[in-house]
Order: sequence, then C-alpha cells, then structure tokens
Amino acid sequence: MKLLTLAVFLAIPSGALKAQEFSTTTMRPITMGETYRLALAKSETLAQQAEGIKRFEAAESLISAAFRPFFDLNAAQGKQQNSPSSTKAFLSGGYSLFSGMRDYISAKAAAAQTGAARLDLERARQQLYLSSAQGYLNLLLAQQEVFIRLEQMRVTAKRITELEARADIGRSRKSEVVAAKTQLAQDRANYLAAAAAERLAQQALMFITGLDTDLAPKEYAVSRDAALDEYLKLALLRPDLAARRRSLEAYNYLADVQDHNLWPTVDLSANYYVVRRPLPSPVDRWDGAIALNVPLYTGGAARAQKDSAYAARSAAALELRLVERQALTDVRSAYEERKYSLLQTVSLTEALALALDNARYQQEDYKLGLVTNLDVLSALNSVLQTRLALSQAKVQENFTLIKLETAAGLEAKQ
Repeated sequence: MKLLTLAVFLAIPSGALKAQEFSTTTMRPITMGETYRLALAKSETLAQQAEGIKRFEAAESLISAAFRPFFDLNAAQGKQQNSPSSTKAFLSGGYSLFSGMRDYISAKAAAAQTGAARLDLERARQQLYLSSAQGYLNLLLAQQEVFIRLEQMRVTAKRITELEARADIGRSRKSEVVAAKTQLAQDRANYLAAAAAERLAQQALMFITGLDTDLAPKEYAVSRDAALDEYLKLALLRPDLAARRRSLEAYNYLADVQDHNLWPTVDLSANYYVVRRPLPSPVDRWDGAIALNVPLYTGGAARAQKDSAYAARSAAALELRLVERQALTDVRSAYEERKYSLLQTVSLTEALALALDNARYQQEDYKLGLVTNLDVLSALNSVLQTRLALSQAKVQENFTLIKLETAAGLEAKQ
C-alpha cells in the first residue's frame, strides 16, 4: 500500500517534483522596511524628479541674476570704405534700475514652482512605498499559497493511502481511490500554478529592490487604526495637495507679471574704453546712459499674454479643487475597504475552524459508512479554499491599512 502511494508521487513529472522541494530557507530574508529603502535607492522615476527640481532651482538662479549688474569685456576692429581702420577694447556694464516689478514677481513664481516640485517628489516617495509594499505582500501571499497547496497535496496523498488500505480489505471501492488520485492530480496542477505565480512575484520584487537573488519576505502585520475624520484632515495636508497650492501660487504670480507688462522700465549702462583708435578729440574714455522704456502699443501681444496667464491660473485652481476632492475620496474608499477587510478576516477565521471540524467529522462518518468519499474530498477541498481565502484576507488587511495611510499622506514608519 505504501508502494502504491509512492507510485502516485513517482507519477509526478520531474519538474513538478522539483517544485515540491520549494523552500524559503535558501532565499534572502527581507523586511518591508528594507524593501522600501532599496526601492528608494533604485527608483529611476524618483531620480528623474530630483533632476527636475534641479532645473527649477537653476531657473530660480537665472531670474535672480536679473537683480545683479552685469559686466562685459569687448574688443572689436572695424574698417569702413574711405576711412582708416578702427580698434576698440572696452569694459561695459549695466544694471536694471526698475523692471516694472516683473523680475521681482517672477522670482517669487519660480520659488513657488520649485517648492511645488519638491512636494511632488515627497508624494512620489509615499506612492513608491505603496508600490513596494504591494510587491512585498504579493510575494508573501504567493509563497503562503505555495505552502498551503503543498500541504493539501500531502493531505490528499494520505487520504489515498487510507483508501487503498480500505480497498484492499473491501471496505472502500476502487473508484474512490481513483477519485482521490484525480483530486491529487488537480492539487498538483494548482500547486504548479501557484509556484509559477511565486516566480513572477519574485521577479516583480527583485525589480523593485534591484536585488538579483530570490527573496523571502518576513511575516508582516500591523494593527493601528484611527477615526475616519482624522484621516480626512490629514489628507488635506498631503504633499501633492500642498504642491498644487504652491503651483497655484506660482500661477498667481505669473498672472501678476502680465498685469505689469505695460509698466515702464529703467536701465543703466556704461562703457569704459581701454583701447580706442583713432581717439576722438577731445579725448574721452567713458560714456554712460540711463534708458527709459514705456510700452505704448504691442499689437495685442500684451493682452494675449495676460489672457493666457489668467487662463492658466484658473486651470491651476480647478486642478487643486479636483485633487482635494480626489484625496478625500481616496481616503473614504480606502477606509471602507479596510473596514470590510477586517470583517472578512474575522469571518474567514471562524469559517476555517468550522471547515476543519467538518473535515474531521466527514472522515469519521466515512469510516462508519454514513457519507461517501466525495463528501470527504469536498470537505478537505473546503478547508483548502478557506485557508487560501484567509491567507489572502490577512495580507489584504495589512495592505488596506498601508493604502489608507498613503491616501492620508502619512509617512512610512519603517
């Protein structure tokens, strides 16, 4: 009889046997916190956003340059028909005494845009935590399913051994043995599918972390909660909302710039000639000027620029309103999802205890001839499905909390 059971396992293809040797003991252990730290270091998306901030900072520096004087060293040699050649080498400088306040306002707009970019980067880090947590928990769940299905194969194999012993003494039918073997074949197929899913989850987490070895996530469980109102208040302080507010502030400044586009400007310039041939008579080495510019008519360009700036400001205000509503909706949705996830975990825990009792009673009743072998197999399958559902529910329970906290804009505490 033991030989028959052994034959069942020998009938499994070599690839399946290799899968049954699945173990996490040789894999690299990893925690949620380490996953996030590695993801932060590896993320090209965050690195690109950081480079974008540098561009905004450079734009700020460029605008700040308008508040400083400039100096140039110039040299030129020219020739006109019927005139001797001329040579000039001179220092020139200039300073904008008054720019209609446009440079000053533009500097404020640039600072607001840079601040918005920094806040967007902060929000991107929070979103990366959600993504890395999802990859981490997906692999944890996949490995749990592999172990559960492996255990189910062992239970079914044990059932086959018992049925074969009963069949030898005429207390069970051969068809019942075949039915159990059919169940084992199905269990084997499901096991291999779970093992394949585990490999895909491995690749996903390795991509997130940048590691090139198989990973074994440690058990992860959290049990902190807060009232919905608290999460809603926190959501309004999320970095992306703060970024949209800074962005709206920048568009307000840019609209203000266009309100000043017809203001006059006053510029100061001066030149000092080091070399000047031929020298004028009487000799002069320097000249200077103060220039006043008053725009009178721009052909409608000033009005068009103003309309464009006002439209951009209105669009930024609408975007802020949309992001605020979406943030509150995200929190409410995540809160409801977590609430029902907790209830589902409790219900499935009770269901598993009942399923285990039922499977035990069905096997006892079968020995008494009160139920069929199909009833026993159905009860064992119910235990399997409930275990899988409970495993998924527990992982989902943890993920919904991470999702809720991310929706509220809370920092990752890992």
